[in-house]
Amino acid sequence: MKNPYLFLLARALVKNKKIESVQHGYGWLYEDIKADIIHLHWPELLVKSKLSDMSRVDLLEDYHFDQLIHALEVKKSGGAKIILTVHNEAPHKGNTDRFQHLYKSVFHLTDGFIHMGKASKAISDLSHPKATAGKPFFIIPHGDYKIFENKLSKEECRKILSVEPEDKLLLSFGAIRTAKELDFGLRAFKESSVEKSIFMMAGRLPHPYKSQPVHFKTRKNLYANMFNKRIRTVEKVIEPAEVQIFLNAADLLFIQRFNTLNSGNVALGFTFGKVVVGPDYGVIGEELNKCGNPVFDPYRIETVAEAIKTGFLLAQNGHGEKNREYAEREMGWDLVAEKTVNAYQTLMSK
Repeated sequence: MKNPYLFLLARALVKNKKIESVQHGYGWLYEDIKADIIHLHWPELLVKSKLSDMSRVDLLEDYHFDQLIHALEVKKSGGAKIILTVHNEAPHKGNTDRFQHLYKSVFHLTDGFIHMGKASKAISDLSHPKATAGKPFFIIPHGDYKIFENKLSKEECRKILSVEPEDKLLLSFGAIRTAKELDFGLRAFKESSVEKSIFMMAGRLPHPYKSQPVHFKTRKNLYANMFNKRIRTVEKVIEPAEVQIFLNAADLLFIQRFNTLNSGNVALGFTFGKVVVGPDYGVIGEELNKCGNPVFDPYRIETVAEAIKTGFLLAQNGHGEKNREYAEREMGWDLVAEKTVNAYQTLMSK
């Protein structure tokens, strides 16, 4: 599970007494199953699922997209209501004309929308004004990440990662998708100049294979800045059992993104009682501002450096515990499921 979001939602829905059954996966869409609700999340995955290797988007043809849209139309003609949780404005990878057209088509077919914050509603209305006009929408936050173990102390986790007790650890967690994001994080850390600080990037980095020349071009700045051991990488897919090691060792969680609508790292950091710093955009900025966490303008590096400095001070003063309390109060999966079921019932009554 790179991201257990769908598993956690499906599990919570199964537990809800108002739900008769939940069918989760890809194949159901092309089977003769009568559903009340078709709940979509990442439309591009429904197209990529037709490939034996979902990374080979170059193998997609027009008929792959046509099949998906036709299948949704058939379900709608059979009485199903379609609801879309808006995770992204566009696919993170391979945002081609085909995928942009797919998003437009899915938005038009959708009967109602779930947004993780008000900012998502506003951005969707601007991007798809005709497709969203007059349709019901529901604000339902991202659920927590209590699924991950949280038993090890900060001291134990730092010993595993070879981080000294007095060091201030800035953590970037999860895949860094582009060279632009990679260089952005390096520059922000350098500009912040926090004494005794370490910047750790845990997850996949772009262009991992040294056999490709682009690897060295992409990572030139990374390699140039790693000599002092203040910049560290743990380049791999982090296993679920390891998540607590990185989160509990950290003082501050850094969302190393530009204009990204949502990030599970907000919920992840809050679940582990961490101060989170991220871009003042979309639901990321909305949630961080709401809970008193530092935000920045990614195109003004001085604001990023200042946010990191402020974040360390807030962490030192115990602000992470307020984030944990917010997650307990607002991000429980039973609450998310109940709000989701209410959204289903609203659509079915129309």
